[in-house]
Amino acid sequence: MAEKKIELSVIIVNWNGAEFVGKCLQSVFESKFNKPWEVIVVDNNSSDKSVEIIKQFPQVIAIENKENVGFGAANNQALKQATGKFVFLLNPDTQIFPDNLEKLVEKIEEEEKIAIVAPQLVNENGSLQKEIGTFPGLVDSILVLLKLHRLPFFKDLVYPKVDYSQEQEAEHLMGSALLIRREVLDSVGVFDEHFFLWFEETDLEKRIKEAGWKLIYYPQVRVVHLLSKSIKQVGPLKRQLMWSKSLGIYFRKHKSLIERILLLPFIILGLIIAGSMSLKNIFSK
Repeated sequence: MAEKKIELSVIIVNWNGAEFVGKCLQSVFESKFNKPWEVIVVDNNSSDKSVEIIKQFPQVIAIENKENVGFGAANNQALKQATGKFVFLLNPDTQIFPDNLEKLVEKIEEEEKIAIVAPQLVNENGSLQKEIGTFPGLVDSILVLLKLHRLPFFKDLVYPKVDYSQEQEAEHLMGSALLIRREVLDSVGVFDEHFFLWFEETDLEKRIKEAGWKLIYYPQVRVVHLLSKSIKQVGPLKRQLMWSKSLGIYFRKHKSLIERILLLPFIILGLIIAGSMSLKNIFSK
């Protein structure tokens, strides 16, 4: 008897997520999906009890890394094993609802040019997260580096005004929960492993958009996202170093030489700001 083809591969990359990865997996396995599917979890050398918790779910195809290879590289490991027609990339600090998988797959199947469908992301209290954006430019990147994007006057320059109650085509979507058509990845390529963390999904989405595919924001499906729980375990300066390095890689790939030159002093200034924040945290303890 021929083996049934896998329709959907759910992929989760975890690092020190013992606090929440179990709840995420529980929500996934409580979901309804009437076609063959699989769940692949890559653990990036967690030092907490993540692996023990993941092993409580025998249905999971588990990959245990001996070092933290980064978000994009870990996803690529899973993608090599995944056989689904569609791939659902899910952060471990998320929780999905029982009808999420079916509804997302139904949506992506509506049109052949849809490459990605993203659900509405909400906080635990139900409030919205801003997940629709534009691809990074020089001005908005500088504002973020200087931490000015948090001020009301500058917010509109960084975050586009969006009606989050409406389904719409988007330029860029947050990578916390993305359903992707596998043939798109086979066509444009998987994650660029030069990005350790941050901007890897931005780079992928840019390549997908440039190849003529659509990215759809679909608020009829909601996913709870605890928002950067893992990375908050890393100090401000190290986080800034990682973010700045990835931003630099993105600019080298997609921006002009003059834009890269103009960005550099602000990357240095951003690191100085982050360093001062780290010192403040140390001396305030």
